[in-house]
Amino acid sequence: MMRREWLVVWCGAAILIAATVLVCLADESQGRMMRDQMHDGHDQGNQEEQTANNFKHLLKHAKEIGLTPEQIGRLKAMQLDFSRTQSRMEADIKIATLELDALLEEEQTELSTIQAKINELKQAEGALLLAAITSKREATAMLTPDQREKDRVHREKMKSKGKGEQHGGEGGGGDGGGHQG
Repeated sequence: MMRREWLVVWCGAAILIAATVLVCLADESQGRMMRDQMHDGHDQGNQEEQTANNFKHLLKHAKEIGLTPEQIGRLKAMQLDFSRTQSRMEADIKIATLELDALLEEEQTELSTIQAKINELKQAEGALLLAAITSKREATAMLTPDQREKDRVHREKMKSKGKGEQHGGEGGGGDGGGHQG
């Protein structure tokens, strides 16, 4: 009879330990999933990429658009400023994310502390998104109306050429990259 009681106790302890481990793994998985959803909640990375590509496009096609040497110089300076800002802000976001991860691993962390860290992370992400939008608008604002129109027409040509290559199958041909320099 004693053996059976010990067996029940050991089985119960094993089940309790297994359940605790599973709960911890589920909490960690849920925390990761929450962070991933927070980061995917908007198209911030796409906006930053578009801003960087906007500078590259304007500089690459400066002649076709009709940019002056002064405008080219200003665009290069703006591109460098945005790259610096982006690098600093991405570092702040990465640090806040690491700190949030550490807080989520600690079961005893107060929800108010976690909320404050989430707010810090979202504020840093929002600041980066705003910097990207501001930089893109400033670059566009320095163009004359005629240059803006030339840029718009050039981008439309590139888009339609790219779509033709994507949908053209084997006969789509072209330069393969959708861009000409």
